[in-house]
Amino acid sequence: MRRSLALTLVYVAMLVKARLSYRADFLVQVGSDLLLQAVDLAFLAVVFSRVKALAGWSFGEALFIYGFFLIPFALFNASFAALSDVGDRYVVRGELDRVLTRPLGSLLQIQLELLRPQALNGVVLGLVVLATASVRLGFAWSALSVLMAVLGVLGAWLVYGGLWVAVASTSFWTQERGIGVFPVFYNTINFSRYPLTLYPAALRFVLTFVLPYAFIAFYPAAGILRAQYMLFGWLTLPVGLVVFGVGLLIWHQGLARYEGAGS
Repeated sequence: MRRSLALTLVYVAMLVKARLSYRADFLVQVGSDLLLQAVDLAFLAVVFSRVKALAGWSFGEALFIYGFFLIPFALFNASFAALSDVGDRYVVRGELDRVLTRPLGSLLQIQLELLRPQALNGVVLGLVVLATASVRLGFAWSALSVLMAVLGVLGAWLVYGGLWVAVASTSFWTQERGIGVFPVFYNTINFSRYPLTLYPAALRFVLTFVLPYAFIAFYPAAGILRAQYMLFGWLTLPVGLVVFGVGLLIWHQGLARYEGAGS
């Protein structure tokens, strides 16, 4: 664990230096991410300019949920989102052969090679939005709510990671790029940005028990704001651990089927 963490820090430092050597590209990527997030915030503001509450949630509460969403989403984009390249780059083109010759876990190596540290700007924006929403709501953070938020972010990140690792692992069976599968899972993430009660009961069930995106933002954020959701808020980390564990299991099963890129 200590060795993996040390290697991760070295990779991150190297990637940051490499990205900053092309500062214009780095700033364009950061700027485009911030612009997309600003559009979402503007959408929320427009909606709540016409209504006082949406499915029982005020603008400040919806803003709080969205701000919470931005933090694990940024961590996911930095560490897991690029796993969509596994099928094309590592399985089809055979770069996984190189990875498997090294004395380090294959998944960790691939993640380190595909890190996107520029995506971490979303963490800062999420904290700013959370602070703004807290002031608007008059919400006073306690040690317990801070603990729930930290564990919730970790759990949400693991939910993201577990689902993405599982989807990336399908490339071992299909021997294809799998590009068509990822947009479906990625676009479904959009449902987690807003209060879960906006959706029909069937969709709420899917987002809780099938694709547990409700644990990415709604349940941990709502658990902080409202006592009725507190239990689900505390369950975010255990759910994340289970989902990530299932993702790792699928990865290792797929990896056992990999036969190399040779003819």
